[in-house]
Amino acid sequence: MRSADFQLWTHSRIKTSSIFSCFLQARLFWCKLASRKYPSLMSLISTWIQAARPRTLPLALAATGMGNLLVYKTPNFQYSICCLSILTTLFLQILSNFANDYGDSIHGADSDSRKGPSRAVQSGRVSQSGMKSAIYLFVALSLISGLSLLFISFQTNWAAFIPVLMVGLLAIAAAYYYTNGTKPYGYMAMGDASVFVFFGLVAVLATQYLHSLEVPALFILPACSLGFWSTAVLNVNNMRDMDSDRNAGKHTIPLQLGLHNAKLYQTGLVAGGILSMATFGLVTESAFAIGGIPGVLLMLKALSGVWKTSVQAELDAFLKPQAVGTFLAVLGMAILKAIL
Repeated sequence: MRSADFQLWTHSRIKTSSIFSCFLQARLFWCKLASRKYPSLMSLISTWIQAARPRTLPLALAATGMGNLLVYKTPNFQYSICCLSILTTLFLQILSNFANDYGDSIHGADSDSRKGPSRAVQSGRVSQSGMKSAIYLFVALSLISGLSLLFISFQTNWAAFIPVLMVGLLAIAAAYYYTNGTKPYGYMAMGDASVFVFFGLVAVLATQYLHSLEVPALFILPACSLGFWSTAVLNVNNMRDMDSDRNAGKHTIPLQLGLHNAKLYQTGLVAGGILSMATFGLVTESAFAIGGIPGVLLMLKALSGVWKTSVQAELDAFLKPQAVGTFLAVLGMAILKAIL
């Protein structure tokens, strides 16, 4: 009996070892297939990830995060709405990035003289038709995700459903026509206003409205705060691209103000965001606002770097700290609110 048990145990070990060996061989085969036999596959994936501009995503998440944060720990807060609002925001941001890549390439703002990272269409890594297909895909994904979000939030409350749907469609249109169409508004120095509205007022107030079906007046303050900080990211980008934008006939605030005054404008944007958030914290006695201090310090460090830099190409280094600082400010407030 013992001999039979031993043989069964030995057979089981051999079988397990064979399965594990097959798994390792399959994994090794896939790695070789992906990285050696078909290197273009990995290159293609990398190209599309770069075209989606991952470093812009924290900024988009910050605005939606603030909207969810304002109603967190209230009876109106719903995790399903929170998750879907974040997903919809990611789709809209990637859509905006693809549309920007496509539009700037067509209108000449993305050229070899551009100071920032190379773009997918301009560099030839993605064809114009390929980028247009990606734009259509993310329009569809944004619509599907957004409509699902509205149905969960409002169900058959059409009085609330229709106006928010119109705002969502406007956001999709704004993302596309920023650098596309016969008269892209991003080329007429209107980009800053659009970012303030859609990354600040709309993103924050509409997100919390999906939970609560109301818009408290004081919530305008944190919405303005996110609008100011988001516009500050765009302003750094436009200061960096002043030469290429001028050559392409793209009118931006820094081109109208000049580099020095654009830096003063940058200071006002960062300060405006801090003042708005601090006022909200004091007036509403919201202690969680203190959690935004680490992110604010990172933004102030980036602002200091902007003032110390006279070479436009070097301003690219301060885009990420401004965007990440905005995200960290919201994340810090969320963590503190969860603790309190």
